Amino acid sequence: MKTGDYHGRPVPAHVKLTDVTESDFDIWLAVFGETAAELFEPETAAIFIERAERIAASLKLAMFFRPDRTCA
Repeated sequence: MKTGDYHGRPVPAHVKLTDVTESDFDIWLAVFGETAAELFEPETAAIFIERAERIAASLKLAMFFRPDRTCA
């Protein structure tokens, strides 16, 4: 359940991490998915996993997408 209690700023915190690579997110999501599947019923695990995937996609865009480096 979303309570709205979290008021952190994950993007600035993650952008500072210079040793993190895009592939690290894939590793983290795999471990997270396995753990969620072990701890929760499938429907609940799916909700957590989907939320984690959206957060990871957002963070990856913020950390690694640089319009000035893309081909025109």
